[in-house]
Amino acid sequence: MPLTETTTIDVGEIYWVTISPKGGREQQGRRPCIVMSRRAVNHGNPVVVVPMSTNLKKHNSYNITIPAAEIIKDVTSKPHVVDSVALCGQVFAIDKRKLEDRFGKLSHLAILSVQLGLSYLFDIR
Repeated sequence: MPLTETTTIDVGEIYWVTISPKGGREQQGRRPCIVMSRRAVNHGNPVVVVPMSTNLKKHNSYNITIPAAEIIKDVTSKPHVVDSVALCGQVFAIDKRKLEDRFGKLSHLAILSVQLGLSYLFDIR
């Protein structure tokens, strides 16, 4: 069922998104993205997402490694869960209607870790 502008989404939910950058070194193609905007914001449109990668070499002080054990996969999701990296340096806003299938969600600890990565990136103290 497609999402509407009023669909409620919680922070830490992971959705598949097809990313089409206009050049540069951004992630591209269909990949999981973590919704990181708060629920009150997510009730509207757009939402803020952080793309994920399975390339663990991308880990640094703000791109956060997420162990597979911290990813709670939806029962209906086909792909296997593997260790990943939340690419906080590539955070962006997206129209909620472009979120595709839900993959799952992060554990509370993983959400806090990604929030710390974003805090480091934006120098929020």
